[in-house]
Amino acid sequence: MANLRPSVLYTLLIIAGILAGVGLISGVFYDSEKFEGNRYENSYAEFNGKALSKKQQQAISLLKSKNIEWAHFRFIEAIKNDEMPQVKAFIDAGMPLNSETIFLEIALSPSNHKRKMLTLLNEHYQLNLNALYKLPNFVSEFDSELVGISSPYIQQQKAEFRHAMNAYKKSFLKWEQALETKKEAMLVVCDNDACRNGRINDVRRLFARSEPKEPKEDYIAKERVLVSLLTVFAWQKDQPLIQFMQQQGVELIPNKLFLTDGKLIYFTVDVKGNSTLVEKSQQKIYQ
Repeated sequence: MANLRPSVLYTLLIIAGILAGVGLISGVFYDSEKFEGNRYENSYAEFNGKALSKKQQQAISLLKSKNIEWAHFRFIEAIKNDEMPQVKAFIDAGMPLNSETIFLEIALSPSNHKRKMLTLLNEHYQLNLNALYKLPNFVSEFDSELVGISSPYIQQQKAEFRHAMNAYKKSFLKWEQALETKKEAMLVVCDNDACRNGRINDVRRLFARSEPKEPKEDYIAKERVLVSLLTVFAWQKDQPLIQFMQQQGVELIPNKLFLTDGKLIYFTVDVKGNSTLVEKSQQKIYQ
């Protein structure tokens, strides 16, 4: 090894590192349920030797007859695709629901069976219907509502920037005039370029710390939004789902709108879709 050229040695070390990484990844992602393409093999092995109820047996038989693996992502697929019999089969067979986004995905989907699906899931799982969910950045259907909510703050910031810029221009003009006056006074005694350059540099250093700072205008836009399901249904004007949420005792809770300048706006949306900003004195309750 010592006789190898450095470039060859480095190449061998890189190859060894890649092989080691592949081996590590293989070990981490190894699963006793072997993959064939994107499908599990023998995914129902966990039920072997277990005493199953008649309901479980029927549910598993249905899923097997559809050639559906026993896997959580298949359960989520069935929910997203409105495959109600398959969803019920997964539930009856004992599949847990481990997704924090599926409820918002149901709310944002074009499905005509949202209420039926939410009712079914709510019957078997402890759903937090009063939670806030992060609105995906690619969702644009509520942009007009969000612009209306953030517009007063953005307009206020623009007005404050214009005021600050006008004040800056006035103070800079005064500072510049004082600088020129001081230069003229300092140059009176000079009779050569070296003296003039030195005095000018002295004046600039003297005035440097008092130079007004030009204000910078922040770029302000939507960064991220956290909304409740009730807010989504109110914006969608989906009365059946609004009624469903009310029947579950869902409360009107503040949503959160984060802007790119660090501003956090709290707002509520009533069942008619009307937005109201939460006053600053109330915001501490929700932070």
